[in-house]
Amino acid sequence: MKAKFISIKDAMVKAHTGSAKVAVRGWVHRERGSNKMKFIVLRDSTEIIQCVISRENFEKQWNEIDKLQVEASIEIQGIIKKDKRAPSGYEIQVKELEIVGVSDDFPINKHLNEELLGDRRHLWLRSRKMTSIMKIRSTVLEALREHWRNKGFYEFNTPSIIGLQCEGGSTLFKVDYFGKPLYLAQTWQLHAEPGIFGLEKIFTIQPSFRAEKSKTSRHLTEYWHAEMESAWENFDYLQDDAEQTIKFVLKKVLEKHKEELKLLERDIEKLKPSLKKKFPRITYD
Repeated sequence: MKAKFISIKDAMVKAHTGSAKVAVRGWVHRERGSNKMKFIVLRDSTEIIQCVISRENFEKQWNEIDKLQVEASIEIQGIIKKDKRAPSGYEIQVKELEIVGVSDDFPINKHLNEELLGDRRHLWLRSRKMTSIMKIRSTVLEALREHWRNKGFYEFNTPSIIGLQCEGGSTLFKVDYFGKPLYLAQTWQLHAEPGIFGLEKIFTIQPSFRAEKSKTSRHLTEYWHAEMESAWENFDYLQDDAEQTIKFVLKKVLEKHKEELKLLERDIEKLKPSLKKKFPRITYD
């Protein structure tokens, strides 16, 4: 019978009450060892865990195992138990191992600068830093949708290729649309304003494009925005909703991502007060 694979995090849960037999799979995050013992830190989307491979149990496979490099994909079965010395506090004594795919000279190491990491972004996405950011971002988007849907809003998406400008002509990306000049949308605003007369309460989460020739941290040629529009409401309502939205998103992130925030070296204690305090208001004038 083929083993039932579980996530590394679920395997850790099974080890809370003692050792347990588990089957996990993932990618080699780190590797080291000797001619008799191999230590592999295995990574999947949930966690990392140290796996100990003894040569005496894998004599026939040892040459292949000894050549495993970072980002090789493997499936293992073994006994998991707590171990304070291990990177995540748990360790698997490997009993069976199957190599799914090999890796050769993975082109990312700790010496690369931000520019080179950007050039290799498709591979850098595998790093724990990037996966932590992506998990938090996913929760932020989920929380935004949940907040507005709880208040009776409809999600309303608009075209990304449009025939008119909104924010400013100098920052438009021009597109050749079958010989006709069109533009990448800078905002959903011009479509959203007619939309409220049908649905009354709408929101969107979608990309905008602005051809701003600048390299500061406050300029992005492509970014995602979350925005809402509502008929019948006033400026006080908009301010209240902005505060409620931020607090709801922050609450969800703090509930689900303490480990990711810790890995990103973010101080949770500095975020918590924002959940309780009233945000300052200024008048429209």
